[in-house]
Amino acid sequence: MSRRETTKLETRQLILEAARKLFHTKGPEQCTMRDIAREAGVSPASVVVHFKNKTALLEVALYEDIEKAIAGAVATMPQDACLHDRLMHIAQCMYGFYDNDRELYRVLIRDTTFEKAGQNPYLTKQLEDYLQFFGAMIEQEKLLGTVRFDADARIAASSLFSLYFSVLMEFLRNPNMPLNMALEWLAASAHQHLTGILTSKEGKGK
Repeated sequence: MSRRETTKLETRQLILEAARKLFHTKGPEQCTMRDIAREAGVSPASVVVHFKNKTALLEVALYEDIEKAIAGAVATMPQDACLHDRLMHIAQCMYGFYDNDRELYRVLIRDTTFEKAGQNPYLTKQLEDYLQFFGAMIEQEKLLGTVRFDADARIAASSLFSLYFSVLMEFLRNPNMPLNMALEWLAASAHQHLTGILTSKEGKGK
């Protein structure tokens, strides 16, 4: 690696460290790219060279912390528990992580959710990895006979994540919602989803 490339990586790291600090202390809406540049000891132009806007910087700055939280949740997941309980273990770990700074992660989700495809590659990859992990869990349950063999694992993983995400959004939007209330809501939703709401008669009619 050339000296120029090394310097570029060092500058990028300084910007990310400054951004993390300010995002957590001031909040992303209260700090500007100039504030981050000043904290990092670089020019505002240098920040823009590495990150086209504050949303892109916010995504990359928080991505690593979210990855660590996910890794911790997976590592401590009880392997002998049922599918519902393993999914809830991950949700409990992640909701607890987001609860440490709800406003910060509310802004992250708000600013990245409806971006065009390709605009938030880090979070897009993270979601894809998440879905593949859930899908693998469902395939494992199919082999154990606890999930219908004809169930589409990808669709099941996506629908379960949709439940997780919808409750998470409400949790982040409502600072007065206790963590245990959000988890109870998600647990009930996931249970109903996994067991189904159609009667056998209605199901046969379809």
